[in-house]
Amino acid sequence: MTLEQLVGNATAFLLTLLVFSYILGDNPLYRIALHLFVGVAAGYTSTVVIREVLKPRLFDGWGSAIEAYTSSNNPAPLISLTLLILVSILILLKLSPRLAPFGNTAIAFVVGVGAAVAASGAITGTLFPQVRASWANPFATGAPLYVFNTLVILISTLLAFMYFFYSARALPGGKVERPAPLKALAFGGQIVITITLAALYVGALAASLALFTERVTFLYEFIIGLTRP
Repeated sequence: MTLEQLVGNATAFLLTLLVFSYILGDNPLYRIALHLFVGVAAGYTSTVVIREVLKPRLFDGWGSAIEAYTSSNNPAPLISLTLLILVSILILLKLSPRLAPFGNTAIAFVVGVGAAVAASGAITGTLFPQVRASWANPFATGAPLYVFNTLVILISTLLAFMYFFYSARALPGGKVERPAPLKALAFGGQIVITITLAALYVGALAASLALFTERVTFLYEFIIGLTRP
């Protein structure tokens, strides 16, 4: 083991113990490890943003935009870069409580565009392909197992949708209640959602146990490695 590997493993060993100290309750040692993790993550993210976003799009982009405007009389890159800088300045104004209202328009624009892109990507890139793959292909092949699986997915999806379908009728005495068929469908949707959340929780728990096992194994191997000649 080289000196660099020894220092790296010793640092990882110490930080792992600091994180595990949270088992005894919140303490300064755990907060030190937490602050180090947050600080390193923030520093790494800032470095990536500066090198991969700000530098190529803001600083290096001026040369290509001006060259495109002077050579081909195309102002589109220059206008795009100017609007990008303007929106960035407006967002930075949110740091000042007095000037924060001027940045609301830029924040609304960024959130709106981000939501539209996310919704469009989810629908065209995930929802439609999944529906087409799970509905058209099994019935095209005619395999009973695939057909049954598709029906289960379809019924579970419809039941989950019906759980969020709020439609009720007024009863005597001012009481509001769902119709009996809709109530039964909503109960089925509640069962589907509960099973889904339970499966997600089990998956998260299994992943956490795998990470815990890996860290315990690392601690054991590090200690054994130190005792070896």
